[in-house]
Amino acid sequence: MNDNFYYGRRQIIKYDKTGQPSYTYLPLTEADFLDPQPGDEFAHGDQHDQDVRRLRRIFQHLYRYNPLIGVFSQLKLDSHVEGEPQPAPDLMVVPNITEPDRPRTVLDVVAEETRPRFVLEVCSPRLAALDLARKAAIYQQAGVAEYFIVDAGLRETASSPVDKNTAACHYTITGYRLEQGAYVALTPEADGRIFSKTNKVWIGATPAGDDFIVVDQRTGEPVVPDAEYEDSPAAAHAESTFRAQSIASQLDFLRP
Repeated sequence: MNDNFYYGRRQIIKYDKTGQPSYTYLPLTEADFLDPQPGDEFAHGDQHDQDVRRLRRIFQHLYRYNPLIGVFSQLKLDSHVEGEPQPAPDLMVVPNITEPDRPRTVLDVVAEETRPRFVLEVCSPRLAALDLARKAAIYQQAGVAEYFIVDAGLRETASSPVDKNTAACHYTITGYRLEQGAYVALTPEADGRIFSKTNKVWIGATPAGDDFIVVDQRTGEPVVPDAEYEDSPAAAHAESTFRAQSIASQLDFLRP
């Protein structure tokens, strides 16, 4: 493993006098995870990336008939809170947004005149502590009504990498709701699922803990996107950006 790029890398392009580019890479840090820049490539792992894509499709399907709600992934959140970093959540649900299908790299809550009402993060094996603690404080300050965390239970350190052949997921869900300016932890129901009031869905792990599920309150059934379902233009843009940011893990550049 290349410890220099343990969290990921940032490509730096420089041009000489003839206009020819040269490429170098800078290692990313935990601070970069909280305040990423366009093109940063984080090494979250295949399971994380798959879970994010699946959750995005689930929530896009949930809101497919609502033209005023945007569902975004890996979009930098500028909440205009002084002194706070600007993360790029794995999933954001944003109400009353103009042109939700317009490609964006940043969600500026002042310019958009709206803010996310729901943010969901999928725990990164290498950066789980920040998802579980630091980001909760950021989204609380940003006025996000609900913050949920989907945690596959995978953990990795520089000295103890995840073994792809033996790692088994055991999902847990954590949820917070903003009450009087502070997050209050949501209590799971008897089946372990947590109700998202903003989305009118339950989010929880399967009985065996090997997967997660999103259940629509209106139907009592899991939200399952149609097999023919295609992403919107904005989602396609987000997907291409997401793949660019995940290329580090896809190419496994951290390993010899």
